[in-house]
Amino acid sequence: MKTKKIKSAIPIYLACSVWIIAGLTCRIYMGRNILIALAISAGVYFVAEKLFPGRTVQVRERANSGNRDIDQQIEDGRRLLDSLRASNEAIPDAEISANLDRMVQAGEAIFAALEKDVRRADQVRRFMNYYLPTADKLLRHYRELDATGSRGENIRTALESVERSLGMIAAAFEKQLDCLYRDESLDIQTDIDALETILATEGLGETKRTMTTH
Repeated sequence: MKTKKIKSAIPIYLACSVWIIAGLTCRIYMGRNILIALAISAGVYFVAEKLFPGRTVQVRERANSGNRDIDQQIEDGRRLLDSLRASNEAIPDAEISANLDRMVQAGEAIFAALEKDVRRADQVRRFMNYYLPTADKLLRHYRELDATGSRGENIRTALESVERSLGMIAAAFEKQLDCLYRDESLDIQTDIDALETILATEGLGETKRTMTTH
Protein backbone atom coordinates (compact mmCIF):
# COMPACT_ATOMS: atom_id res chain seq x y z
CA MET A 1 0.00 0.00 0.00
CA LYS A 2 1.14 3.53 -0.72
CA THR A 3 -0.35 6.88 0.24
CA LYS A 4 -1.79 9.10 -2.49
CA LYS A 5 -3.08 12.66 -2.06
CA ILE A 6 -6.21 13.47 -4.05
CA LYS A 7 -6.81 17.20 -4.39
CA SER A 8 -10.29 18.63 -4.00
CA ALA A 9 -11.93 20.10 -7.11
CA ILE A 10 -13.75 22.73 -5.06
CA PRO A 11 -10.93 25.34 -5.24
CA ILE A 12 -10.97 25.13 -9.04
CA TYR A 13 -14.75 25.50 -9.18
CA LEU A 14 -14.68 28.51 -6.89
CA ALA A 15 -11.88 30.17 -8.85
CA CYS A 16 -13.81 29.61 -12.09
CA SER A 17 -16.95 31.06 -10.53
CA VAL A 18 -15.06 34.35 -10.04
CA TRP A 19 -14.63 34.63 -13.81
CA ILE A 20 -18.26 33.77 -14.42
CA ILE A 21 -19.45 36.40 -11.97
CA ALA A 22 -17.02 38.95 -13.38
CA GLY A 23 -18.26 38.24 -16.90
CA LEU A 24 -21.85 38.82 -15.84
CA THR A 25 -21.28 41.95 -13.77
CA CYS A 26 -18.58 43.96 -15.55
CA ARG A 27 -16.75 44.39 -18.82
CA ILE A 28 -14.27 41.57 -18.32
CA TYR A 29 -12.61 42.19 -21.68
CA MET A 30 -11.01 45.40 -20.36
CA GLY A 31 -7.38 44.92 -19.35
CA ARG A 32 -7.78 46.33 -15.87
CA ASN A 33 -10.82 44.15 -15.11
CA ILE A 34 -9.00 41.06 -16.33
CA LEU A 35 -6.16 41.72 -13.90
CA ILE A 36 -8.62 42.28 -11.03
CA ALA A 37 -10.51 39.08 -11.85
CA LEU A 38 -7.23 37.19 -12.14
CA ALA A 39 -6.08 38.42 -8.72
CA ILE A 40 -9.42 37.65 -7.06
CA SER A 41 -9.65 34.15 -8.59
CA ALA A 42 -6.09 33.40 -7.53
CA GLY A 43 -6.87 34.54 -3.98
CA VAL A 44 -10.09 32.50 -3.88
CA TYR A 45 -8.21 29.44 -5.13
CA PHE A 46 -5.48 29.87 -2.50
CA VAL A 47 -7.95 30.25 0.38
CA ALA A 48 -10.19 27.41 -0.85
CA GLU A 49 -7.19 25.10 -1.19
CA LYS A 50 -6.50 25.64 2.52
CA LEU A 51 -10.14 25.08 3.47
CA PHE A 52 -10.60 22.06 1.20
CA PRO A 53 -7.22 20.23 1.17
CA GLY A 54 -8.58 17.06 -0.40
CA ARG A 55 -8.08 13.60 1.01
CA THR A 56 -5.39 11.02 1.46
CA VAL A 57 -6.13 7.49 0.32
CA GLN A 58 -4.29 4.19 0.45
CA VAL A 59 -3.56 2.88 -3.04
CA ARG A 60 -2.49 -0.70 -3.51
CA GLU A 61 0.32 -1.27 -5.96
CA ARG A 62 -0.12 -4.15 -8.36
CA ALA A 63 1.56 -7.41 -7.43
CA ASN A 64 5.05 -7.73 -8.85
CA SER A 65 6.44 -11.15 -7.98
CA GLY A 66 8.18 -11.66 -11.30
CA ASN A 67 5.68 -14.37 -12.25
CA ARG A 68 2.66 -13.23 -14.25
CA ASP A 69 0.41 -16.11 -13.21
CA ILE A 70 1.23 -15.64 -9.52
CA ASP A 71 0.64 -11.90 -9.84
CA GLN A 72 -2.83 -12.54 -11.27
CA GLN A 73 -3.65 -14.96 -8.46
CA ILE A 74 -2.55 -12.38 -5.90
CA GLU A 75 -4.67 -9.68 -7.54
CA ASP A 76 -7.70 -12.01 -7.59
CA GLY A 77 -7.12 -12.89 -3.94
CA ARG A 78 -6.81 -9.25 -2.92
CA ARG A 79 -10.10 -8.48 -4.62
CA LEU A 80 -11.69 -11.14 -2.39
CA LEU A 81 -10.09 -9.45 0.63
CA ASP A 82 -11.66 -6.18 -0.54
CA SER A 83 -15.00 -7.99 -0.60
CA LEU A 84 -14.42 -9.09 3.00
CA ARG A 85 -13.68 -5.47 3.90
CA ALA A 86 -16.97 -4.44 2.30
CA SER A 87 -18.79 -7.08 4.35
CA ASN A 88 -17.05 -5.79 7.45
CA GLU A 89 -18.35 -2.30 6.80
CA ALA A 90 -21.86 -3.55 6.03
CA ILE A 91 -22.29 -5.80 9.09
CA PRO A 92 -22.56 -3.85 12.38
CA ASP A 93 -21.45 -6.60 14.73
CA ALA A 94 -18.30 -6.22 16.86
CA GLU A 95 -17.45 -9.93 17.01
CA ILE A 96 -17.94 -10.43 13.29
CA SER A 97 -15.88 -7.32 12.60
CA ALA A 98 -13.04 -8.58 14.80
CA ASN A 99 -12.92 -11.91 12.95
CA LEU A 100 -13.03 -10.21 9.56
CA ASP A 101 -10.19 -7.93 10.62
CA ARG A 102 -8.16 -11.03 11.49
CA MET A 103 -8.91 -12.62 8.11
CA VAL A 104 -7.99 -9.52 6.12
CA GLN A 105 -4.78 -8.93 8.09
CA ALA A 106 -3.66 -12.55 7.71
CA GLY A 107 -4.69 -12.61 4.04
CA GLU A 108 -2.70 -9.49 3.19
CA ALA A 109 0.34 -10.93 4.95
CA ILE A 110 -0.04 -14.21 3.04
CA PHE A 111 -0.14 -12.45 -0.31
CA ALA A 112 2.80 -10.25 0.64
CA ALA A 113 4.79 -13.39 1.52
CA LEU A 114 3.82 -15.05 -1.76
CA GLU A 115 4.76 -11.97 -3.76
CA LYS A 116 8.14 -11.98 -2.06
CA ASP A 117 8.75 -15.68 -2.75
CA VAL A 118 6.67 -17.40 -5.45
CA ARG A 119 7.96 -20.78 -4.27
CA ARG A 120 5.32 -20.53 -1.55
CA ALA A 121 2.57 -20.94 -4.19
CA ASP A 122 1.97 -24.62 -3.43
CA GLN A 123 1.70 -23.86 0.29
CA VAL A 124 -1.08 -21.31 -0.19
CA ARG A 125 -2.96 -23.05 -3.00
CA ARG A 126 -5.75 -24.36 -0.77
CA PHE A 127 -6.03 -20.98 0.94
CA MET A 128 -6.39 -19.17 -2.38
CA ASN A 129 -8.63 -21.71 -4.09
CA TYR A 130 -10.88 -22.71 -1.20
CA TYR A 131 -10.52 -20.99 2.17
CA LEU A 132 -10.65 -17.40 0.94
CA PRO A 133 -13.37 -17.83 -1.74
CA THR A 134 -15.51 -19.82 0.70
CA ALA A 135 -15.16 -17.17 3.39
CA ASP A 136 -16.24 -14.48 0.92
CA LYS A 137 -19.17 -16.61 -0.28
CA LEU A 138 -20.39 -17.17 3.29
CA LEU A 139 -20.20 -13.46 4.08
CA ARG A 140 -22.08 -12.49 0.94
CA HIS A 141 -24.82 -15.00 1.79
CA TYR A 142 -24.89 -13.63 5.33
CA ARG A 143 -25.40 -10.08 4.07
CA GLU A 144 -28.17 -11.18 1.71
CA LEU A 145 -30.04 -13.04 4.44
CA ASP A 146 -29.49 -10.28 6.99
CA ALA A 147 -30.84 -7.71 4.54
CA THR A 148 -34.19 -9.50 4.37
CA GLY A 149 -34.93 -8.28 7.88
CA SER A 150 -36.57 -11.61 8.64
CA ARG A 151 -35.64 -13.75 11.61
CA GLY A 152 -37.52 -16.86 10.66
CA GLU A 153 -36.10 -20.16 11.82
CA ASN A 154 -34.26 -21.01 8.60
CA ILE A 155 -32.73 -17.56 8.18
CA ARG A 156 -31.80 -17.29 11.85
CA THR A 157 -30.17 -20.74 11.80
CA ALA A 158 -28.17 -19.86 8.67
CA LEU A 159 -26.97 -16.56 10.15
CA GLU A 160 -25.94 -18.17 13.42
CA SER A 161 -24.07 -20.92 11.54
CA VAL A 162 -22.03 -18.33 9.65
CA GLU A 163 -21.35 -16.38 12.83
CA ARG A 164 -20.07 -19.50 14.60
CA SER A 165 -17.80 -20.39 11.67
CA LEU A 166 -16.01 -17.05 11.38
CA GLY A 167 -13.70 -17.56 14.35
CA MET A 168 -12.64 -20.93 12.95
CA ILE A 169 -12.03 -19.44 9.50
CA ALA A 170 -9.99 -16.56 10.94
CA ALA A 171 -7.88 -19.06 12.89
CA ALA A 172 -7.34 -21.08 9.68
CA PHE A 173 -6.13 -17.94 7.88
CA GLU A 174 -3.68 -17.21 10.69
CA LYS A 175 -2.46 -20.81 10.80
CA GLN A 176 -1.86 -20.71 7.04
CA LEU A 177 0.25 -17.58 7.49
CA ASP A 178 2.20 -19.16 10.34
CA CYS A 179 2.93 -22.26 8.23
CA LEU A 180 4.58 -20.10 5.57
CA TYR A 181 7.30 -19.17 8.04
CA ARG A 182 8.01 -22.65 9.37
CA ASP A 183 11.28 -22.92 7.42
CA GLU A 184 12.39 -19.45 8.52
CA SER A 185 11.67 -20.35 12.13
CA LEU A 186 13.76 -23.51 11.83
CA ASP A 187 16.61 -21.58 10.21
CA ILE A 188 16.58 -19.01 13.01
CA GLN A 189 16.60 -21.69 15.69
CA THR A 190 19.44 -23.50 13.90
CA ASP A 191 21.48 -20.29 13.83
CA ILE A 192 20.81 -19.67 17.51
CA ASP A 193 21.77 -23.23 18.46
CA ALA A 194 24.98 -22.95 16.43
CA LEU A 195 25.80 -19.59 18.02
CA GLU A 196 25.21 -20.93 21.54
CA THR A 197 27.44 -23.93 20.80
CA ILE A 198 30.28 -21.69 19.57
CA LEU A 199 29.92 -19.35 22.53
CA ALA A 200 29.96 -22.26 24.96
CA THR A 201 33.03 -23.76 23.25
CA GLU A 202 34.92 -20.49 23.56
CA GLY A 203 33.75 -19.92 27.11
CA LEU A 204 31.79 -16.82 26.15
CA GLY A 205 28.40 -18.30 26.86
CA GLU A 206 29.40 -19.22 30.41
CA THR A 207 30.87 -15.75 30.98
CA LYS A 208 27.61 -14.13 29.90
CA ARG A 209 25.57 -16.22 32.32
CA THR A 210 28.00 -15.41 35.15
CA MET A 211 27.80 -11.67 34.47
CA THR A 212 24.00 -11.65 34.58
CA THR A 213 23.94 -13.16 38.07
CA HIS A 214 25.67 -10.14 39.64
